[in-house]
Amino acid sequence: MKDLMRCKLISMFAVLPLVGCSPSGIPDEAEERAILAAEAEYPVQIGTATPYYTGGPQQGRPPEGQLWPGTPVRVLQDAGSYSLIRTADGIEAYIATAAIGPPGVNVK
Repeated sequence: MKDLMRCKLISMFAVLPLVGCSPSGIPDEAEERAILAAEAEYPVQIGTATPYYTGGPQQGRPPEGQLWPGTPVRVLQDAGSYSLIRTADGIEAYIATAAIGPPGVNVK
């Protein structure tokens, strides 16, 4: 299961666009280096589906989108009940701090 998650992480970062994960699901050495670099840059994940707001925390308008569980993020600023995050695909937005980490666990 963890190997499958790593394969998905590699494809998200498009580090090796022409080389997929091996048929066994076990990353080779280059893939492993790419995984470790990605995990260091985006060390936490979204634990529950959560809306995001690019202009500031919980605005009086609908969210710009939604992030899904397992989305790797980097916390840029803790703003109390909301945090400013950046996703691997470049979205910088505010999300509920409680949505960061495994379901039911708040990871900072």
